[in-house]
Amino acid sequence: MTTSVHEPVSHVSRLSAGVLARLRVALEEELQAKVAESADHDARAELLTGHTDVDSRLERELAEAGASRAREAVVEIQDALARISLGTYGLCEACGAPLAPERLEAIPHARHCVGCSGTAPARSR
Repeated sequence: MTTSVHEPVSHVSRLSAGVLARLRVALEEELQAKVAESADHDARAELLTGHTDVDSRLERELAEAGASRAREAVVEIQDALARISLGTYGLCEACGAPLAPERLEAIPHARHCVGCSGTAPARSR
């Protein structure tokens, strides 16, 4: 009895070179924007550190939350770029089905198909 090794099916080859290039550019541009956004929020939070009035504390908390969301987006985008390199970009991480090209155009860093997006477990980091 022989055991077969299953290689991951590459969805990248199912996307045209033009579509894949456009999605890669969109991801890279979004990555730059989110890195800058995170830095802006961090700078704002740092500026407000030590201010004790209610408005400043609230504004600092909002800046910290914005920086956190931007950093999470950076990780998601970096992961999507890595999936392009690995040849697994565009496959649902829950069920393995190809993601609709329209979904990738709308959310280039999407990890799940529409059917699994509401039921997929949260990703551990």
